[in-house]
Amino acid sequence: MEPVSDPPDPAVLKAELAALQAQTRAARKHLASVLADLSEAQERLGSHAMQQLLEANEQLVLDAVRSREVADSTAVLLAELTRSSELDALTSLPNRLLLIDRFSQGLTNARRHDGRLALLFLDLDGFKQINDTLGHPVGDEVLRAVSACLVGCVRQIDTVCRLGGDEFVVLLPEVSDAADPGVVAQKLMDALAMLTHVGKVPVSVRASIGISVYPDDADNVEQLVDCADRAMYRSKRSGGGRYSFFSSACGARPDP
Repeated sequence: MEPVSDPPDPAVLKAELAALQAQTRAARKHLASVLADLSEAQERLGSHAMQQLLEANEQLVLDAVRSREVADSTAVLLAELTRSSELDALTSLPNRLLLIDRFSQGLTNARRHDGRLALLFLDLDGFKQINDTLGHPVGDEVLRAVSACLVGCVRQIDTVCRLGGDEFVVLLPEVSDAADPGVVAQKLMDALAMLTHVGKVPVSVRASIGISVYPDDADNVEQLVDCADRAMYRSKRSGGGRYSFFSSACGARPDP
C-alpha cells in the first residue's frame, strides 16, 4: 500500500497564492505597456520584427492566463482545506476549532447587547456497549444519526459540534431566558429517544447533558466547556438520561 501523503499546509498554499497573484498583476501591467507601444512600433519596424514582437506579446498573454488559472485553482484548494480542517471527519459537524470561532462571534454579540449564551455538553449513555456488541461500523452510524438528530433540533444560529468519541457540544449564542437551555436539552433528549434503529439494526440512545451559561458560569469557551462537562457528569452520576445546569454542587470532573 502506498503511503498516504499529508495534505498541503494551508499557510504554504496561501503564500503561494499571494505570489501567483502578484505575478499575474505584474504580467497584466507589462502587457498594457506593450499594447500601448504597439502602434508606434508598427510604424518603425519591418514585418519580420513586427511578427517577433506579436509572438512575444502572445506568449506573454498565455503566461498571464496560465498564472491566473493556477492562482484560481490554488485559491479553491485553499478554501477546501480550510473548510475540511474545521469539520469532523466522521459526522461533518463543526469541530472544536470552528466551535471556538463561533463562540467568539457569539461572545462579542452577547457582550455588546448585555446578553447570554449557553453551552450544552452531551455524552451518550452506554455508547461503549453499542460498539462492543454491535461493532464499530454500527457505532459510527449511530454517531452520524445522532449528529443529524441534534442538528434537526436546534436553530440555524446554533452550532452543534462533535468534540470526539461520543461527546458533543451545542452552542446557543442567543439565550433570552434562563430556562431556555433546559428546554433545548429536553428537546434533544426526547429526539434521541425516538432514534430506535440505524438502518435495520435496533438501537437505544440516551444522553446525559450538562449546561453552562455566559456570563453566569464563565466568560470564555474553555471554562464554559469545563463547567458544562462537570454538569454533564452530575447527570451521569444521577443515572443518565437527564440534564443538569452547572453549579458548585457539580464538583470536579472525574478522572477518566
